Amino acid sequence: MATDATTPPARTEATADVPVCRRLRTKMYYVMGRDHVDLREASPTGQYWCSRTATVLGPDDVFCSPQVCQPHRACFEPE
Repeated sequence: MATDATTPPARTEATADVPVCRRLRTKMYYVMGRDHVDLREASPTGQYWCSRTATVLGPDDVFCSPQVCQPHRACFEPE
């Protein structure tokens, strides 16, 4: 099935329940819009940052990425 740039990627069962911090950002978040970006899976070319700190480090001084910005972090904010 072909998708266009406005169609968000399909979620697999493995990623459907993965939590996403509402502060995690990537450039595509602003280019395509939040509804069209799936932050549950990391992109090998994506660059991530925290909207709370506006840097690649979260408030706890740990790098930001979909794999790392999870509920075990004190700064995590659910969607």
